[in-house]
Amino acid sequence: MGNNYFFLTNQLNEVETGVVTSIIRHIENGEKKINVAQIAQENYVSPAFLVKMGKKLGFNGYTDMVYNIAQSRKAELSAGPYGLETLVDNYSEERVERFLSYLREFCDRKMFVIGSGFANISADYIAQRLSTCGFMVFDRVHFYDYMVFQDDNSDELKNNIEPSIIIAISQTGETETVLRDIRRAKQNGFKVISFTKVGSSTLASLSDLTFIIDGAEQTLISALPNPFFGKVILIIEEILAKYFAND
Repeated sequence: MGNNYFFLTNQLNEVETGVVTSIIRHIENGEKKINVAQIAQENYVSPAFLVKMGKKLGFNGYTDMVYNIAQSRKAELSAGPYGLETLVDNYSEERVERFLSYLREFCDRKMFVIGSGFANISADYIAQRLSTCGFMVFDRVHFYDYMVFQDDNSDELKNNIEPSIIIAISQTGETETVLRDIRRAKQNGFKVISFTKVGSSTLASLSDLTFIIDGAEQTLISALPNPFFGKVILIIEEILAKYFAND
């Protein structure tokens, strides 16, 4: 039960807490109409009991109580435990939706995640996380091997490269090994999603979609604390939560 319901359960006895849990379960199952008789039967109480319970909590009655719980749940799914708005400097719903649309469009193709240095740690996490969620995701080494394999074979094979997504992570946006792979990916029709601190960087200019984190014109790589890589991981977690909530 999410934090948004904490104020409710603090005021409830065991039976009433069971009622709220039951309502939330129906909401999370995607049910639009949660009938008072149904909830009453499931919890061995009367419909009148539910109406009184809603008023006890400050609502107009049962229907108003269910509506407010549903709205609270919707807000929780939208913002998540951290909130993309607080993690991404250039946050917009349109930017997030574009990321989601890329995941839907290329869900059956090979995706790649690349980084260098500490960014490799975030890249490895993202690759494994997406893989456990059913996507085919590979790291920079696999991308390099994939492209070399195409180069070493016939023109017909080269022309059969399936465009997909490549996710790039670089604080400065100027990491040469990352940029080299991005340029190659773009030549083959890949959509580039990047995470960087510098919105004016080369990486950002090459990307179809850029997420700015702790934005700066110049970055001190050794500065402590450095939450950049952790925020990249949290953003991916939030994006995936939205993906599966919607799809």
